[in-house]
Amino acid sequence: MAVAGWLWQHRGSVVRGADLARRLPQLVGTGRTRDAVTEAKAIVALDSEVPTSTDIRISGLDDGAVTLRGDLPVDTLDVARHALLSVSDVLDVRTDAADNPTVDDALSAATR
Repeated sequence: MAVAGWLWQHRGSVVRGADLARRLPQLVGTGRTRDAVTEAKAIVALDSEVPTSTDIRISGLDDGAVTLRGDLPVDTLDVARHALLSVSDVLDVRTDAADNPTVDDALSAATR
C-alpha cells in the first residue's frame, strides 16, 4: 500500500518518467545521453513543484530547450517554466502547441 500511495502522490512524475523511458533508447542510440540526463533532472524539478500534475509532459529536449506537450494554461506553464529553468542545463521552455505565440510574434506585437 505504501508504494501505491507514493505512486499516486507522484503520478505526474511517474508519467513523465515513462515518457522518458520510451525515448531513452533513441536518445542513447543517437549519442544524446546528456539530454537524457537533463530530462531526468527536469522530471525531478517538476516533481518538487507539481508531483500530481499529469498535464505537464515533456515531449523533447534539444540543446537546452525543453519542449512541453500540448497547450497548457498560462498558470500551469508558468509553474513548469519556473521549475524547469532551475535545472542547470535548461535554457528555454517551449510548448509544441501550434497556437502558442513564437518569439517573433511576441516581438512584433511589442513593436506595434
